[in-house]
Amino acid sequence: MIRIPTIAEAMTLVERSRVRAALGDERGIALLEVLTASVVLSIAMLGLALMFSLGASFVAAEGGERIALYLAQQRMEELRAIGLARATAETEREIPGFPPGCPATATCQFLRSTTIVGGTDPDGSGDVPRVITVSVRSLIRQAGPIAVTAVYIKH
Repeated sequence: MIRIPTIAEAMTLVERSRVRAALGDERGIALLEVLTASVVLSIAMLGLALMFSLGASFVAAEGGERIALYLAQQRMEELRAIGLARATAETEREIPGFPPGCPATATCQFLRSTTIVGGTDPDGSGDVPRVITVSVRSLIRQAGPIAVTAVYIKH
């Protein structure tokens, strides 16, 4: 037997179909929306993590450059203490005792060299100007080489 709905039941069914049509039959967040949001958040988090790691490497490189500059200035002060006229060149070698506790048999972190270039005698007096350059480079850190230059002219 076929049951015929009453008018009240028919009106209820019509009302439900109108609500479904207005909502587009959405009852929550779709799986595609969740996946899209998670991909966007993952890309943002990856960018943030890369930014922090890049910043940390820049900080480490800056620290290495500061140490190299300190070591170059220290060598230049040693040369000034003995007199720039008597300064001697040195080939690239490890800096003894740096960092503190670096044993003599281990590879240390910085190499230093001193170069001295003589100029020409401009007035024939026998006094030749000298350009003294101290270079320090790092073996481990990402710092670039540092050079400190002094010019000795006897007057």
